[in-house]
Amino acid sequence: MSGAVVWATLLLGLVVAGESAHVRLHPRRGMSPIASAAAAAFMLSLPHVDGVPRVVVLTIGLGIIGLAILAGALIARATGRMTSRLDIVGRLSHAFVAGCLGELLAATGLRESAVAENRQWVYALVLWLASLVAMSVRMLVIAAIASRSDQRTLQVTLRDEILTFGMISFATATTAAMIVLSRQAIGLWGPVFFMIPLLLSFAAARRYAQTRQTYRETIAALSRLTDHTGHTRQGHAQRVAELSVRLAHYRGLPQREIDTIEYAALLHDLGQVALDEPIDGGATLLIAPRDQERIADDGVAIIRHSGVLEDAAVVLSQQAIPFRRVLEYDERLPIEARIIRLANAFDDLTGGSTTHTDISLALERIQLGLGYEYDPELVDDLMTVVHGTQRRSRSASETAS
Repeated sequence: MSGAVVWATLLLGLVVAGESAHVRLHPRRGMSPIASAAAAAFMLSLPHVDGVPRVVVLTIGLGIIGLAILAGALIARATGRMTSRLDIVGRLSHAFVAGCLGELLAATGLRESAVAENRQWVYALVLWLASLVAMSVRMLVIAAIASRSDQRTLQVTLRDEILTFGMISFATATTAAMIVLSRQAIGLWGPVFFMIPLLLSFAAARRYAQTRQTYRETIAALSRLTDHTGHTRQGHAQRVAELSVRLAHYRGLPQREIDTIEYAALLHDLGQVALDEPIDGGATLLIAPRDQERIADDGVAIIRHSGVLEDAAVVLSQQAIPFRRVLEYDERLPIEARIIRLANAFDDLTGGSTTHTDISLALERIQLGLGYEYDPELVDDLMTVVHGTQRRSRSASETAS
């Protein structure tokens, strides 16, 4: 077996192994730096075959990478780790752009001229920049797809992508370039040596994912406490969280703030467990403002004692503050708290009902508190989001019938 075949086989093996062991950091996003770096290195080092057009070589190379990614995804699925389509599209776009730029560099003869002039650093720099460009295109493609499905602007989704995966993407692109550059110097040892830092990053990401899952399980358990004690209607916290997340998406907030809103919304009624007598239906909307603030303070105390995210506690400490205090006293009221207050009021008024009459009555009641209890802009968002959901539900019902 020739050296080129062994080299390609090793990289493809790393693609399969990395893809099969990817880490899920987001409901629809994961990371597999080993697979991404190996795929990019494979495409950047496609061989030149006499008599075969470069576009054919590029197409074949991309097809092989696609099969390797698919094989890894199937292995991951067999072990209970689903790979999202967004991740697969992102890795394929990364490999495609890397292959195109690699073929362009090969056509210019930059490597040969750099070696002849003893200026190998020029080729190394250009190769590294090409790898970074390929990774940047991947992030842009993923952000564009996510922005359409989440109904958020491209700017917001791209910023989330950079904040969440920017550093590991930079390391992945650099590793891919280093693997290609090391081929002539250390041969098959190159992928092994330069994958070690990514392997350590992969282990750290897996630990982070496990910690994040522990947080979510803790929050989910606490959110169900008021349901079990009879202080709130069944599913109230979950409904408020879902509506809050939809409003945050519509408002175009970053994913980090959306996560905080979801956690805080799930726990917003936790302070009710300290009440001697449950509120009728658990509707805090119906009690005095002072009692609302006391329930919020009790919930914050429980959350901080449990060690759950401090950001969620800060939001919950301000959820009972009416919007008028922003106008009258120029108080700072985070948008997260305003969203949760509005979503909670809507679910208290509807009682979880999805009928057109109950939703219309709830919206009318909320509109009476415009500028006093609730942020007018968020109320407009709520009406848009709720009416959009109703239209989709009617369309689905008509299709089913």
